Amino acid sequence: MIQIRQGRVLLPLGAFLMCVLPAAIHATPSLVEMVAAAAARNPGMELADAERGIAGALQRKADQPFAGNPSANVKYQTDSVGSDNGYREWEGGIELPLWLPGQSDSYAREAERTVAVSDSINDARRLEIAGKVRERLWAVAIARSEAEQAQSALEVAKSLLQDIQRRVEAGELPRSDSLLAEKELLQREEAMQLASNRVTQTERLFTRFTGLDAPREAAREQPSKAGLNAEHPRLQLAQRHVAQAQAHRDRIRSESRSGPNLWLGAKSVKPEAGYDYDSSVGVELSMPFGNGAHSAPGQAEAESALTRAQVGLNSALLELEDALTQASLELDRAKASLKQTKRRRALAEESLKLSRRAFDLGETDLVRLLQAQADALAARQDEQIRKLEYGQTVARLNQVLGVIPR
Repeated sequence: MIQIRQGRVLLPLGAFLMCVLPAAIHATPSLVEMVAAAAARNPGMELADAERGIAGALQRKADQPFAGNPSANVKYQTDSVGSDNGYREWEGGIELPLWLPGQSDSYAREAERTVAVSDSINDARRLEIAGKVRERLWAVAIARSEAEQAQSALEVAKSLLQDIQRRVEAGELPRSDSLLAEKELLQREEAMQLASNRVTQTERLFTRFTGLDAPREAAREQPSKAGLNAEHPRLQLAQRHVAQAQAHRDRIRSESRSGPNLWLGAKSVKPEAGYDYDSSVGVELSMPFGNGAHSAPGQAEAESALTRAQVGLNSALLELEDALTQASLELDRAKASLKQTKRRRALAEESLKLSRRAFDLGETDLVRLLQAQADALAARQDEQIRKLEYGQTVARLNQVLGVIPR
């Protein structure tokens, strides 16, 4: 029941939901939502969780009061199998591995750097997924445009065939013109079928990757004005890998010498039968020594990992600079191509009008008309495709610059 209260129309809840829900259900998802949906479906984000697990383990180690697990020991000695004079000795204590100066801090520092790597892995993976969403999104848009143009060309071919058949029946045109128009129609039908297949293929690829239906229109982006900088997710990840490798190398160096062990214990001795036990307490500090040969393999591996991380950073920077140069050139080319295509379409449309008028007046043949028509259709399609390609090149430029939809 519809109620009217103080000049307002109040709808029942069911009617209200029927009005609102369809619009919400069919709302076009934003690029942010598409990327989020794709990230939830595709593997890779769990790599960040693995790094956080490593960071947690390192931090727990850094928080321990001792460098290793304490150990307890008990010692008993007797002369019962020897002189058997009644000698008895009990000794027991606990051994505590101590940190060397800076060792605990090196674990905490590596844990902090590993957490930063985890955050960057998320951003870098999200950027990678955004690039794949962008490519699939624009592939759908271009395929749909080609299908629309193919459908338009098919309709024109059908209309022309009907017109020619009517004029052939009236004796105004030869039968050969009808056959030529039928051949043109068959070619347009085949082109339409191919274009339809491409649309289906690109839509399925988009849906398989994102779990969403392809939107009616591609999300157009504005070219980013920010240049390539250290905030780029890929560069940031590479930089943090270097910092992590440095922290790992420093931790391995800090462990090149084992720390001291502190022993706290007590001792009770009975020298002979008939004597009481004499008890005492003691403290012992032991310091391992060596020339570092035992830790050399670990230090060499840590240095190698640091070198690989530094090479990876330099390689990423060079690749992104090359990609940015290419993307900028492609954007300039797309702008120029779109401008030229608009001019070519205007000329083709004017030529088609003149050819159509000449054909109706019998001043030219069907072949010339079909050629002019094909040129006009191609020019229209080229203009539409160039518009979409311009949007695609903008998206690719933003991708190279590390713009993540948020």
